[in-house]
This record gives sequence, structure tokens and C-alpha cells, in this order.
Amino acid sequence: MTAGRYHAIAPEVLMGAVAGDLASFRSLSQVYLAIAPPGLARMRAARAAGDLRALAHESHALKGSAVLVGAQALCALLQQIELLAGAAGGADLVALWPALEQQFGLVMDEVTDSIDHYHGTPGRGV
Repeated sequence: MTAGRYHAIAPEVLMGAVAGDLASFRSLSQVYLAIAPPGLARMRAARAAGDLRALAHESHALKGSAVLVGAQALCALLQQIELLAGAAGGADLVALWPALEQQFGLVMDEVTDSIDHYHGTPGRGV
């Protein structure tokens, strides 16, 4: 991934949250990479079990993490899933799931890339 190729995340969101501290940016990006996959796994398990309450809860939790890395499209999908799960909209959840899985993968790839290549300055990995 080269400069200007972040489409699933906005690394400047996290960089702003850490006041431009690159070490903190990298550390929190690593935290995201560690906690997001288990969060998605819990969402999958809740969906498989038909536990819409747990699905809504896990979607909300993952959304809170995704917002930190500026993953707007992922956050929007998680918000939809949270609302549908809360309203027992199971059929609509099925339709959203492929997009969720795809967007989640893109975010993971871009967060991984940003750890090594994003430096917070235009033209240097932005």
C-alpha cells in the first residue's frame, strides 16, 4: 500500500487522538489489531446462535474500536447491524454480513499497513 491509498481507514483520526505521537499511534493500532478479530469472532458466534442481544452488544463494542482508526464505512455497517439486531431484524442482518466481512478485512489490512507506513505528514504515508 502506498501513500494516499487508505480508503477503509483515516489514520489521521487516530493520529489526532494521540496528538501526533507516532509511538502512541503505532501502539494503539496494534491494540486494534489484537482486539478487533476476537470482537468479530464474538459477533459471528452470536449470529450463529441467534443471540441478537449479544450481536447488538458486540457490534457496538467493535464500532467503538473501529471509530478510533477512522473506519467510517465499517462503523456504518456495525451501526446498522447493532440497530437491526436490537430490532430483531435477522433477515436484513444476513444481507449485511458479506459487506461486514469484506470491510473488516480491508480495515485490518490498512491498519496493519499504517503501522509501518503512516507518519502523519502529507506525502509520507498519508
